[in-house]
Amino acid sequence: MGNLIDYEMEDIELEQLEEGIKVLKLPELTEEEKSIINPIVAPTSGLRIQLLDIEKKDNKDKYILTNRKLFLFLRVFKAISQKFKEMKNNQNLKILIVTDDRPSKQILLNYCSQIFTYDGYEIYYQIDEESKSRVSSPYGAASVALYDEIKLIIVLTASHNDLSWNGIKVYIDYPIPLSGDLFNNISKKALEFKEIYLKSTKPILIDAEKKNNEYIKELLSNILEIKILRGKNIVIWPYLGKARGIVNLFKEYGANVILIEEEINPPNPITIIREEKLQSVMTQANSNIAILLDADRDRIALYVKQDGKYFTYIPNEIYSAMHNILATEFNKKIINVRTIPTDLRSDHTSFLNILTGVGYKHLGVIMYFLLGIEVDQSKIDTAILYFEDENRQLIKINHAAPLRQQIIKLMEAKNIEKESFLMVYWEESGGHTLNILNVSKNKEAGDYKFTTNFAIIADKYPVPALVLITELICRGYIISEAIDWSIKGINRTIHAIDEEKIKIMKNFEKNDGSIVKIGEKDYMVHALSDNNGMIDLYQLKSNDSTLYFRPSGTGPDVRFYIFAKVETHLDEIKRVQKYVKDNYV
Repeated sequence: MGNLIDYEMEDIELEQLEEGIKVLKLPELTEEEKSIINPIVAPTSGLRIQLLDIEKKDNKDKYILTNRKLFLFLRVFKAISQKFKEMKNNQNLKILIVTDDRPSKQILLNYCSQIFTYDGYEIYYQIDEESKSRVSSPYGAASVALYDEIKLIIVLTASHNDLSWNGIKVYIDYPIPLSGDLFNNISKKALEFKEIYLKSTKPILIDAEKKNNEYIKELLSNILEIKILRGKNIVIWPYLGKARGIVNLFKEYGANVILIEEEINPPNPITIIREEKLQSVMTQANSNIAILLDADRDRIALYVKQDGKYFTYIPNEIYSAMHNILATEFNKKIINVRTIPTDLRSDHTSFLNILTGVGYKHLGVIMYFLLGIEVDQSKIDTAILYFEDENRQLIKINHAAPLRQQIIKLMEAKNIEKESFLMVYWEESGGHTLNILNVSKNKEAGDYKFTTNFAIIADKYPVPALVLITELICRGYIISEAIDWSIKGINRTIHAIDEEKIKIMKNFEKNDGSIVKIGEKDYMVHALSDNNGMIDLYQLKSNDSTLYFRPSGTGPDVRFYIFAKVETHLDEIKRVQKYVKDNYV
């Protein structure tokens, strides 16, 4: 059990069939339960469910795991198993199952393993304490690319959500989140089961954390020498668990790691910063930098001491500053691939800006385009993909050729025949992925070759960026001096269930291409759509601000983003939120 909450479970009735094999009879699903595992708005990064019910007892929260909630997860596990078997013709049935540290990890790991074991899979766990298999979400995703023999990975996590939640991230063949037709197919399968068979598991143990850290060190050695970290005192606060993989990596670079083991619910370092605790630990440890992590290690914040004062930096600020420093101080040519609502304050130092929809299901497609890897058509159809031309106009794309041609065009304009580009893929919530794109001209044929020497990870993988920005700070570079602080970027939400999200997106469409007056400001409205023509995101642009809004794929919210004057951005985003909520639900 976790340190923060314990939960009670209902008894589960299982019928014993033979030694080691049991069967679970499933109840009929309610309409609400069907909508949970087969939602109207498809999630952007796996399925998340509030697994534990919360009741008030003696002025305290009492957590309860009901069978009906648990069985929703078991249905999805079974559906994933069946779909993968269909895809692979029952061949190479190997699966790595890992979890974060939330209280419900053990029960889900146990049942997930038994379902896949009955279906004939070899089960792999991360080396850990007995009957545990804890790995960060990015390391779990990357492992599908780092292990040739394992082509199915499940990560049990709900990221930064309250500890009453848990979720399922699935990776098949590629480290890119399941989406499109494949996700919908699994969701529909999960509705059909009447019973589920279980078989006792004997997992095979592997060290995915070590394999990931070896990959990261090799990648970083081709970007920047990590030399100043040695001997530096670095505070790491995981918010949940111990972040073993990240801690070990910093220790391997010679840093002295001071681990804060106090757990926080919800484990979200973007919204919860315990400054008094941080300052006390950092003072005692003689440290100038603290790294704050969410439960699955893909949402980050930094707490930094500069000139005797403390500053909190969120991902938009961290990554924008890092890109600007690498471009201006180290002459890195950056292909800047970011989700559309992500910070624009490093666009000006990039070789090329590529903008996508929200989530790595969009970002990953760009990586595959650039490297000439075939992409499932459903992923392309549901992706929002644009690049900026020389006039900063957005050009929509649905295949690789225009994007590659733009890079070649820019290289030729600058008389570059061979270049190793730093590719950065990132989003405002904390996800960031690095790789190196080698582009070289064949002088005889006149064509260009696009390659990389590194495994292709197309999901959130922020640890290399964490190491880089920490090294840069230790070298004396200052985040606050590397970005334009006259502009502020933040995001906020309004509550909206799935039906309300649909109404807002549909009703607002009438404004596309027109000017809307909100308060004293006029906004030009642009609907940004995927390659099926489905609108996923609205842009509202005034003469001195840019806002976006979209339905959340991870909770009952509509998310709003703003980049505007620092003095007025808060009032402006509140005004736009109220306008949308009052007029379009």
